[in-house]
Amino acid sequence: MKHKSKVSLAVLVLIVAILACTVLGTNQPISVNDQAATVIAATLQAQTQNSGDVPITATASVTPAITSTSPSASTPTITPTYSTPMLTVLEQTNCREGPGQDYEVLFTYLAKKKLEIVGRYDPNNFWLVKSPESQTGTCWLWGEYVEVTGSYWVVPTLTPPPTATIAPPLAPSIQNWDFSCSGGNMTFHMEWEDRATNETGYRVFREGQMVVELPANATSYTETIPLLAGESATYYLQVYAPSRKENNSVMNLTC
Repeated sequence: MKHKSKVSLAVLVLIVAILACTVLGTNQPISVNDQAATVIAATLQAQTQNSGDVPITATASVTPAITSTSPSASTPTITPTYSTPMLTVLEQTNCREGPGQDYEVLFTYLAKKKLEIVGRYDPNNFWLVKSPESQTGTCWLWGEYVEVTGSYWVVPTLTPPPTATIAPPLAPSIQNWDFSCSGGNMTFHMEWEDRATNETGYRVFREGQMVVELPANATSYTETIPLLAGESATYYLQVYAPSRKENNSVMNLTC
């Protein structure tokens, strides 16, 4: 009984000491260690009152901190597709030194020919293409007679080359001409040498009025007209080309 009284007295002294600390420090927050000591002291008191010798084990658990991470936003990379700009000739057309009819013809392409585009000139709707057949390796085609495919919008816009000063086509050399009058009609015939290499065609005029337009490389013409005896007619033959001076050969005929 004396032993139990001593233990009870010791526990009572411990409780009084804890209460005293609590009363004196009411203005101060209780730390985690003080809270743990209070719990242990209360546990000892309860065990002493039950006269049990039970070992005391304190276990502390730590709550891990959770860090929230948001996945980084990924920006998709768009790679533009590219295909070689190409041109397909739809009908026979001339390929020239520059983007216009004032430039010399370098080659004439037939329909269905495919060529690679390397440049453009939008004001006149012309495309510069690689041309193995031309002397310069490139030439200009009019967009009216072609179809473009591929990434044609990436080709550069080019400045046209200066227009070359080209001599007018050579006048034809009359080789033979004759006429005959019969029954109030005259039949006229003439032949000439085509000496021009850059002509568009030939025109035949009678009394200052054009009567026929012939294609390039033509070499003869014949017609029959009403013409009475004593009347006359004047003919001239003209070789012509766009934007160039024409050359004429003149013939005067009298029935």
